[in-house]
Amino acid sequence: MNFFTVDILTPSKIVAKSIPAESLIVSTSRGQINILPEHTHLVSQLDTGAVTIFGGADDPDRSFTVTKGVCRVLEKKVVILTEVSEEDKMINLERAKMALENAEKRLKSDNLSQDERIKFRRKAERATLRIQIYNEAKKA
Repeated sequence: MNFFTVDILTPSKIVAKSIPAESLIVSTSRGQINILPEHTHLVSQLDTGAVTIFGGADDPDRSFTVTKGVCRVLEKKVVILTEVSEEDKMINLERAKMALENAEKRLKSDNLSQDERIKFRRKAERATLRIQIYNEAKKA
């Protein structure tokens, strides 16, 4: 039995729409939260991390990457607005490894501004997350 639905949206596309869920784990700026049926209304800032949607007996579990954004829980609907998101089965492992290698290489440079250093740290975090989610999906 599904208790709510989940939408994951980025500025450029709808990543997932009306996914049935019994529960959900999302990475927020204050740590992971587990959203269960009849969860209190909530708006929380997202952190780079994973979103895992548990579909229960009727629907498969699904995992997504997310970056900065917002998660809103309102009655039987969860909406995740994020800058970048990707479902585990859509991750290109070689591309993620190259992105991590490039970001780490750039971070070793001494002539980066503070903004550039933050930018490449975030790129490294996203690439590491993509590799982790990919590997976890292959184990399942």
